[in-house]
Amino acid sequence: MIYYRQGELHDGGVRQSITSPAFRFGVGLFETLLYNGTAICHLQAHLTRARQSLDYFGFQADELDYENAIREVLAANDLLGGHARVNIFFPVEDDDGTVAPVVTAALHTPQPTKTYRLTIASSPVQHPYFVHKSMNYMFHWMERRTATLQGYDDAVLTQPGGILLETTSAALIFSDGTNFCAPNSHDRLESTALAAAKELLSVHGCTVRMHTATTFRHAYVLNSLIGMRPVSNINGTRYEPDEDTCRRMTAVICG
Repeated sequence: MIYYRQGELHDGGVRQSITSPAFRFGVGLFETLLYNGTAICHLQAHLTRARQSLDYFGFQADELDYENAIREVLAANDLLGGHARVNIFFPVEDDDGTVAPVVTAALHTPQPTKTYRLTIASSPVQHPYFVHKSMNYMFHWMERRTATLQGYDDAVLTQPGGILLETTSAALIFSDGTNFCAPNSHDRLESTALAAAKELLSVHGCTVRMHTATTFRHAYVLNSLIGMRPVSNINGTRYEPDEDTCRRMTAVICG
């Protein structure tokens, strides 16, 4: 894979100092974007979220023309004109918080008819760092790995008391067939896909617990790569797929 770092394209692995916080502890941030064959979807929204997190932690990222860097990486990997997953990584190089962004791109194959089966994560979470897209994603990765090994597509993260937040990789929305609501918490990542959907869809914040999730007619997952897709099952609770809403919102999220 050819990637962009420090003003140049590179091929192969990313070299890191063994003493860097990124190597030792996974310290850093990242963003995942969709390139839909023409546009880099919602680039500024992703950069705004990343810069807010960089400022929060006091990290100093090198200046970069991200759109140009992304297009260079897409071209170098022969991905122009098709769908691709673009990642921007912000690994912390030293104790001063110096960051040299890394831009990567890989083939992405859309699954426009997929419905999602979810399970509940094994442990509740409650930590202010969960509002940031940290490179130290071991908890999320392990919960999703466990869920997929059990035959599910993802795991739903919860807070103490059985309050649903989001999945390890996507925002959640619930609907009674007329109204739409998204779990509302200070410990939930601010989803760029959810923000884009809210431009057309009236979504209010709500508290959804495991026992009240059974009262909804529809459930959905949203992220920058898949757009909005139906959830058919959460821990045995079945939901009716709502493809019409998903098609309309995916057009907004994925360009």
